[in-house]
Amino acid sequence: MAKNNITPKKPKLTNQAFPERSATVAKYLEKKTHYPWMRLRGLWLEKAGFTPHTKVRIRVMTDCLVITKE
Repeated sequence: MAKNNITPKKPKLTNQAFPERSATVAKYLEKKTHYPWMRLRGLWLEKAGFTPHTKVRIRVMTDCLVITKE
């Protein structure tokens, strides 16, 4: 029986890693109540695939937020 000369394909990497970013949770005052808020901005968002008007999904866990495109 002949040997199979098929070499396995390397998996294609689709998730490119970017440097970590930092943000600070601030306070927003509305009607005598303080709400935490955070702003994300920069060209790195577009490089990561989040172009203007992109709808996002935010998964919320204790001490963790995961933002993905819908």
